Amino acid sequence: MAILDFLSKPLAPEEDAEFSNWYSNIAERSNLSRDPDDPKHYYDYRAAYEAGADLDERKHLPSEFKHDLHPNRYIIGKDLEIYDSKYGKKAKLEDMIIQAFQRKDYEEGLFE
Repeated sequence: MAILDFLSKPLAPEEDAEFSNWYSNIAERSNLSRDPDDPKHYYDYRAAYEAGADLDERKHLPSEFKHDLHPNRYIIGKDLEIYDSKYGKKAKLEDMIIQAFQRKDYEEGLFE
């Protein structure tokens, strides 16, 4: 997987200016990198922008726009079940473990 494979297609120039304003506002409100393409985001901000997404009360955008390797894609619920927050369904422990190793390999590739 290339570093930015998960990103949606580039926006048209007029949309890109609107996106830049939207992202600047999101980044300022949630203390993010000013670079929407920072590979450490693990998030497709352009797709979120196109969908009209906004931050919730926890300063999070919807999970559906997470990169498959997002650190919080798999979460453990109060019932101790594992859930895939990106797709809103139960997951298996092995899915969580495989993703953790894939993310580790991905991150090591960022800093080579």
